[in-house]
Amino acid sequence: MNKTFIYVPFALLAATLAACSAPPQKDIPGLTAGIDAANAGHYRQSVYHEALAEKKLEDANRILGHWQNDHYWNINEHQQAIDAAQTAAQHRLASEKELCQWLTEVHGPNHLADEPVSGQYSAVFFATGSAIPYKTDQHELAILGSYLEAHPNVSAEIRAYTDTVGSAGSNQRLSERRAASVSDMLIKYGAKREQLNIKTLGEAEGPDSTHNQKHRIVAMVTIHPSYVDCAHLN
Repeated sequence: MNKTFIYVPFALLAATLAACSAPPQKDIPGLTAGIDAANAGHYRQSVYHEALAEKKLEDANRILGHWQNDHYWNINEHQQAIDAAQTAAQHRLASEKELCQWLTEVHGPNHLADEPVSGQYSAVFFATGSAIPYKTDQHELAILGSYLEAHPNVSAEIRAYTDTVGSAGSNQRLSERRAASVSDMLIKYGAKREQLNIKTLGEAEGPDSTHNQKHRIVAMVTIHPSYVDCAHLN
C-alpha cells in the first residue's frame, strides 16, 4: 500500500497554533466601566453595604460564640470582635441611607406632582403711597390661601416693594404695611401665619422719584419642600 504524506511548512504551522492559543486582548477600561455601572445607584449601594454588614456581623457573632462557650481567645480577637460589630453597624446605617435615597427617587415624583398649583404665583398692586390694594384678583388669593391651608408643609414667600417716590425710610415702612395687608388676606383664606415668609424690600431699583406701577407690588410665590423618605436618616 502506498502512503501519502502531506508536509506543512513549520513556519505556517507555528503561526496557526500561535493564533489559536493567543489570549484575547484585555479591555480593562471596558470591564471596569461595566462593573461600575453594575454597582451604580442607591439601591445597588444599599445591597452592597448590607452584604458587608452581614459579613462583619458574622465575624462578631463567631467571636461572641467563642466567648459564650469559653473557647480560647486572645486580646487581638477581642479587638477584632469590637471592630467587626462597629463596622457592621456602620455598613447597616449606610445601607439604610442608600435605600432611603432610592425610595425618595421612586416616591418623590408622586408627591405634590398632581396637586393644583394655580396659586403658585400671584401679585397685588397698589397706588402711590397706599397700602390698600387697588388691583388684585381675590380669586387667585383665595386659591393660594386655600392651597396653603391644605398643604401645611408648603410655605409662601411674600415680597413687598415700592417705587422710588418718597424717602427710602418711608418707603420701607410702606412696604411693611403692604406685606401685612396681603398677609392678612391670605390668612383670611386659610393660610397660617407661620407659613408666610415675609420680605419687605422697600424701594425697588430705579431712578429716584419715579412712579412705576410694576414696583408698587406685593408678589407671592409658594415654596414646596423637597420630598425625602426616612428624613431622620438624612
